[in-house]
Order: sequence, then C-alpha cells, then structure tokens
Amino acid sequence: MKKSLKGDLSNTLIRNTNIPAWKVMAVKQILIVEDDPLIVQMLTVMLRKLGYGVAGVAASADEAVMQAIESNPDLVLMDIGLEGRADGISAATVIFQFFSIPIVFCTAHYSSDVLARAKAAQPFGYVTKPFTDRELFSAIEIAINSYENSQYRSGNDNRKFKELLHLDQGVLFLDPRGRVLFMNPYAEHILGLAHKKAFFHPIDKIVSFKMASLTTKQYDTLWEAIRESVVIGTGHDIIIQNRAGKRKAVHMKVLLRKNIRKDIIGYILKLEENIGKTRQIRK
Repeated sequence: MKKSLKGDLSNTLIRNTNIPAWKVMAVKQILIVEDDPLIVQMLTVMLRKLGYGVAGVAASADEAVMQAIESNPDLVLMDIGLEGRADGISAATVIFQFFSIPIVFCTAHYSSDVLARAKAAQPFGYVTKPFTDRELFSAIEIAINSYENSQYRSGNDNRKFKELLHLDQGVLFLDPRGRVLFMNPYAEHILGLAHKKAFFHPIDKIVSFKMASLTTKQYDTLWEAIRESVVIGTGHDIIIQNRAGKRKAVHMKVLLRKNIRKDIIGYILKLEENIGKTRQIRK
C-alpha cells in the first residue's frame, strides 16, 4: 500500500527552489499519471510554476492510455506504483511502445526488480520523491530534448491513433501475452465491454468465439487464431458472443506491432462486423 505524502514540510513532495522564467523556452504539455490526489495537486502547481501545461491527470493505467491518445502530450510523468491490474510501468510501456510518447518515471522507491522492469519500458528519465522543482525541470527538459533528437520521434503520428477513437471499425491492441491494452469505442460496442473493464485481461477471458465456417480450420482459443492469422497472413471470419450474450459475425484482421528494434511488442486487431450475417445468425 502506498503512503500519501502528508504531514510536515520535511515530508512534502516539493522543496522550493527558484528557476528563472526565461529558462522555460516553450510551453510543453505534460500528462500526470498519479493516484494520490495530494501529489497530483503538488505536481500541478509545480509544473505550472515551471511554465508547463498540464494536459490531463490520470489515476490508473487504463485512464493513462486513453488520456495519452486523447490529449497527445509532449511527455508523460508516470508514477510507477499505481494500484490496479496494471502498474505505471505497464502503462508506460503501452504509451511509449504503441504511441511513441516519452515517459519520465516519478517514484519513491526502487527495488532491483522494479528498476529492471522500468528500464525495459525505455523511459527518458527518472525523478525520485521527494524532489525539487529544479530536479523535475531538469528531468523533463533532458527527456524532451533527448526524445526530440532521437529516432523514436519519427514514429509519433498520434493523429493517426486519435482517429482510432472515431472509426466505424473495432480496433484492439494486445500485448505479446494476449492481454488487452486498448479498445476503441467501436470495439467496445462489438464486444459489449468497456475499455476499462477489458484492460489488461487476456482476450480469451473477455470474449467467446467460433469460426464462422465449419470447413475452415477450427481453433481452441481466439488467442490461437490471432497468432496463426499473423503467420498465414490472412484474416478470419468468426462469430463472437459478447458479454451481453449477443452473437455477432465479424471479420478479424491481425497486424504485428514492432518497436524500432523490430522486436514484437504486441498485436493490432481490426474487427469489422458483417451486419447482414449477424442478422442471419440471430434468427
């Protein structure tokens, strides 16, 4: 259980130092991901004092992913120890690997295991609580500068990802283990489940399916069908039964998502409902 930073001044997040306003060259938008309201308030004051804008505040990993898409911040200030199914490291991995938005981790504690996982998420910086505004300023400026001068920036076309929210086609992102990282609104409609409910659950736990034709290869699980779809390079016509018990005829296409080193970091599912066939199977 994390402890809120309360009490006397020695236990506060902010230790006052003054940074000249001229050193803040441009207004950058920062997304705060933190589940302690007191720390959120302190960070908001600190960031605005330093000349940054606050793009939004998220208190959980799933909220962080959605807000990153919606607000397209210049940087995410991410607390590692979020409560819930996924922690800040998991959220940071999704946000950076899928959307190329740089991360600075903000945390009070580092164990060797946590540090190893944090490094794997490829953050552009760290700040350890408690920290001064000068330390935070330095971490953010170095991170943004490093990111803007790196090859990762070329992969950041977040406008393309924002369009996913308005497509008349279901889109899901899965991690390499088949857990749901993102669902757009139309995917929520098809599966009858909100992104928040599905987040970080295995795809096979949230949807039942069968192949649309008995003459095609049958799969024991949807996850098996997804992985083989990548291998054979074709989509599948499937019938899914969503959480509300409704059956829908869907064409599923699967794409691999790789990072800049060509490592597989997940899967992109595109689901297109065949309304005519859906009506037939419901008769």
